[in-house]
Amino acid sequence: MEAHGFSFLGSIDMNCLVMVCAGIQVANILHPRRKSDRVACIPSLFINLVFGTFVEAAYPFMFASKKVFGATILAATLSGVLVGFLGVKGTAYIPSFMAPFMANPNHSIQTLFCMIVSLALGCFLTLLANLSEKTEG
Repeated sequence: MEAHGFSFLGSIDMNCLVMVCAGIQVANILHPRRKSDRVACIPSLFINLVFGTFVEAAYPFMFASKKVFGATILAATLSGVLVGFLGVKGTAYIPSFMAPFMANPNHSIQTLFCMIVSLALGCFLTLLANLSEKTEG
């Protein structure tokens, strides 16, 4: 990233960490395992998307459930495969809405696509994990 402003690893960071974590948070807003999870995820999601960081917000959900942990690993793996397949290079630690514009030239659409897929995978797989486990009050 020092030479070009973007890299493969920057794109991996944005997709496999930030966007998958955002998907986990969206899933916990839509269908939390505990009611308190929804309240905890709203500010974390905001920080994640606006500042492009704070993936640590997903740790409590991952460590509380093996299914969510597995869903996270699967979502990140599939996201990384997609980033590699499309040859997307980007950057991280920036607002997520700016990431497509700071990617390698002529790859803004692919970057946006990867980000949406990463968020959707994280959300969908976490929702499946949450729905398959007993919900607490």
